[in-house]
Parts: sequence; C-alpha cells; structure tokens
Amino acid sequence: MAIREIGARIAPSGRPAQRRRRAAAAPAARPAWRGRWLALVIAASVGACSSYDPPSQGDHTSQHYQDDLQNCRRASREAVRLQNAATPGRWIISPITGPPAVRAAIRNCMQGKGYVLEKTSG
Repeated sequence: MAIREIGARIAPSGRPAQRRRRAAAAPAARPAWRGRWLALVIAASVGACSSYDPPSQGDHTSQHYQDDLQNCRRASREAVRLQNAATPGRWIISPITGPPAVRAAIRNCMQGKGYVLEKTSG
C-alpha cells in the first residue's frame, strides 16, 4: 500500500478526487427602479398624513389648536404604524390603508379634545 498524503481526498475509484471550485455567487442585482419605487411609496405614505388638518369649526391659527393638532398627528401616526406592523399582511398593504386610517384617527383624537368637526362628503 502506498502512503497517502494527509488530508488528500480519495474518490471511490481509488484516485485522488479533484477539488471542484465553486464560482463565487454574485449578489442578485436589484433593478434600479425598485429602490426608487419603494422610496416613493414610503415618502407618499408618510407625507400624506403629515399635513392633514381636519375640517373643524373655530380658529385654525391659534397656538392651542396647532399644539393639539400636532399631538394628535403624532399619536395617530404611531398608533396606526403599530397596528400595521402587527401582521405581515397588514404591513404589506399599509401604504394603501395607512393614510386613511391616520386621518380617521386624527379626527377621532381632535373630537376627543372637544373640537367640533364639520361633516365632510365621502
């Protein structure tokens, strides 16, 4: 018997097996439009709710109203975000369902603070 090299691999045929080199797997290239589309959807869903001012009676320029509105926007946005993050299905459709839900939550919050909201069509 011949002395084999330490660590040499022996194929079933008795000859040393040739090592196969695997080609380095190149990372999957993402289409350029995909990142831009995602950024646009995120910006639209965040921006759609930030400027919502529910139609209410009274002075919209007073500091008290602006503070209440800002607090309601912040609280409503966070509450809807947490609801949408609860399940993957809700998270996936959140760019579509999120803005109307945030607007409804802002209206409810402002009514809870005592503001009388006007009826809107739709």
